[in-house]
Amino acid sequence: MARMMTLRDPTSVSLAEFVDALSSWGFDPRDEVSLSHAANWLQRLGNDRNFLGDLLVDLISGLAPVPDGADALEGVGPQSIMLVTPGQGSFFLNARIWPSEQDALYRAGGPEALGYGLAHDHTADILALGYFGPGYRSDEFEYDYEAVVGNAGEAVDLVPRGRLVLEPGCLVHYRARRDVHVQHPPTSLSVALNLVHTQAVQSWMDRYHFDIAKGIVTRLHGHGPSESFLRIAVALGGEEARDLAARFGKGHPSDRMRLVAWEALAAQAGSAEARDAVWREAEGCGSRLVSAEARMRRAGA
Repeated sequence: MARMMTLRDPTSVSLAEFVDALSSWGFDPRDEVSLSHAANWLQRLGNDRNFLGDLLVDLISGLAPVPDGADALEGVGPQSIMLVTPGQGSFFLNARIWPSEQDALYRAGGPEALGYGLAHDHTADILALGYFGPGYRSDEFEYDYEAVVGNAGEAVDLVPRGRLVLEPGCLVHYRARRDVHVQHPPTSLSVALNLVHTQAVQSWMDRYHFDIAKGIVTRLHGHGPSESFLRIAVALGGEEARDLAARFGKGHPSDRMRLVAWEALAAQAGSAEARDAVWREAEGCGSRLVSAEARMRRAGA
């Protein structure tokens, strides 16, 4: 399940000190030393019980500019306050507001708009720290990302890993494309601090919504307009566009984009034989998703 980080540093740091420390060291959750370092600094920031309240007072009174509300990589709506924007290191930091069922924000948006009740994974590793209030409740699961093609309705083995409550001081490491959780409203208004790892490839990766009861994928979250841009480029461009699509098809980090690249090339093939040649090459490109799709396309040609 998501990893519970146990830290015992009682000292506190300011937001500026936190940013300086992580900007200097960086944040790589794949490295145990880097992960522990970031978790320790996040805990110390959370030990400052005044910094977020002081920031909110400045925002409300107009003494500080209003930060962007939504996360660039994993948009979570208006209840997210960006504290450290991407670009100051391999991370960003937000304060995520978790309304209870009694709060006006919950009644106005409804549970799904606030992320409640939706089983989902993440494209990025996240360190989440309970900061204020009793904290959300979360049902935890784990799955094998590599075993999932990602089509809606596809069966997936979601292994139950228990339940946690992100109470104040609780620090959790959610692992990208491995941990799945279903969050439920806290008993009263709560706030979590989320330290999110960033790297360029994340914008190309797929993440999913799941139906826990049925054990299936219900929805794919992909990479925005890039698929359409590539199709248009291949249709309107020349040899350079086709070469780009071929390179994407053979080695792009996202299987979904690799499939789109082969589809774009096949769409511009001048004959049935040429299309079959495209899909025959795609079948051996090394992607399980693309190979399966290529075999179906060739069989149906």
